[in-house]
Amino acid sequence: MIDPSDYAQLFDSPILSGLSLDQKHALLASCTARSLKTPAYILRQGEPTTGSYFIASGRVEVGYVDSSGNQVIVHMATAGEMLGEVEALSGRPCACSCLTLPDTTVLFCPAKALYVHVPSQILIPNLCTILHDRLMRENRNKAADHYYNAQQRIRLYLRQLTSDADNAVPISQSQLGVVIGCSRQTVNRMLGELRDEGIIELGRNAVRVLDRERLADGAPAME
Repeated sequence: MIDPSDYAQLFDSPILSGLSLDQKHALLASCTARSLKTPAYILRQGEPTTGSYFIASGRVEVGYVDSSGNQVIVHMATAGEMLGEVEALSGRPCACSCLTLPDTTVLFCPAKALYVHVPSQILIPNLCTILHDRLMRENRNKAADHYYNAQQRIRLYLRQLTSDADNAVPISQSQLGVVIGCSRQTVNRMLGELRDEGIIELGRNAVRVLDRERLADGAPAME
């Protein structure tokens, strides 16, 4: 059992929208906290899960591997988000793997806790809202794949995986190439141009965004 007051930042999580303060306390009190100093998988693609995870602090890399072994980072989840709720409630295997980044704290929420503490008339609309946001992100990425050039796609992807609060993303040039459909050499050239313009900074298998406003110039709009 945890003290919900220690995780008050989660009270604004989309899955908790519409709940009373007492209901939020009761749900979080049924969770188990895990503070992870080093990267660890909390969900694995293809495996079942009996619950979902709130991200209390830090970030979680959501990745997918296709049948040919190609790996892509589809989302970088941040504090306040929940992962695995669809799989936990549906009984389906995990669609993606979720890897915590260093110094991340998550709360494991058993599927039954959602049923007990979140009335169905609140749970269903909240789940639909979360799924709608994910669908819109996927639609935006599909449109970018079809109608935007590689430079625009790489700008969009870097914006999606970073924020003003956390501007670094651990990703290799090979992974970026898989995502935007370009060779590693092309990605290297485009990243070099963004670096020379002072928009990003390159590290070992990582990209840090220094100027999000300039990164947005010429990129597909993010609704």
